[in-house]
Amino acid sequence: MKVNLAVYWTGGCGGCDVSFLELGPNLLGVLSRVEIVFWPALVDTKREDLERLPPRSIDFALVNGVIRTAENREMAELLREKTKFLGAYGACAHLGGIPGLANQAHGILESVFGPNFRPAPPIEGYPEDAPAQVLFEALPLEDVVSVDFVVPGCPPPAGLVARFFQAALEGQISLGQVFAEEKALCEECPRKREERRITRVARPHEVLLDGEKCFLDQGVVCMGPVTRAGCGAACPKAGMPCTGCLGPTPKAGDPGLAMLSALASLVRAGEEGEAAFPEEDKILDGFVDPIGTLYKYAFAKYARSLAQLTKRREGMRA
Repeated sequence: MKVNLAVYWTGGCGGCDVSFLELGPNLLGVLSRVEIVFWPALVDTKREDLERLPPRSIDFALVNGVIRTAENREMAELLREKTKFLGAYGACAHLGGIPGLANQAHGILESVFGPNFRPAPPIEGYPEDAPAQVLFEALPLEDVVSVDFVVPGCPPPAGLVARFFQAALEGQISLGQVFAEEKALCEECPRKREERRITRVARPHEVLLDGEKCFLDQGVVCMGPVTRAGCGAACPKAGMPCTGCLGPTPKAGDPGLAMLSALASLVRAGEEGEAAFPEEDKILDGFVDPIGTLYKYAFAKYARSLAQLTKRREGMRA
């Protein structure tokens, strides 16, 4: 019997929809065992087709992209109703992704839509005249519907995509499963780490990097210590630090806070106690764009301040 599959693209770049091609010739074997019942970017299926399907008639649905409009939210809810196992596919659906960084900008919606813009309420209902029914904030999929499993990455690497399809076709999906490793990326990275004290925090283009040494030892922020393994350390092997697209390890939790703790240990001055604080502060003050670095994909999930959001929401609706 074939497995019924639905794929839907919400607010994102579309790279996740293309990532299936990374399976190469193996994609043909997968497609021979899959019945695509809804995938607007690939086949001519419409919302009406999805609405006509019986509840829980779809075996697996993969939603990629952040929830940014009322339509995104409605489609996620509809897929949840029609699907047995609903998965967050890619970093945007999983954590909010790069689009989620817009949540920190106070006037981004007014600058795009004009000073009279009023966002769609985040819970229920929305004004019919709201441009594109844009939500007040970008949301990861789990903030809208229950998510059964996650295939992480920006986009998900071929190995993890293959692992998902193998589990799906063999009926071995478990609730809460994340198709990546629980260990940190550092454990599969070939670079040598000595945990040296650093004297500055630099961006990759500001340093003549040693191709064999750990980025952190060279003063460049790499999210490897707090990010799940599973991609084969593709970015570090290519000469770029990890940016955290597979999401934090279970042990790390909030990736920004965990990484700040790691950085603090690396900038410790030789002196102990309060005498070391000025030098440490000076080093960390040179950290450019800490939010964009520490929460590049996870701001919408981990770094939202309820007080700040409430204040901004009240200001926009005043």
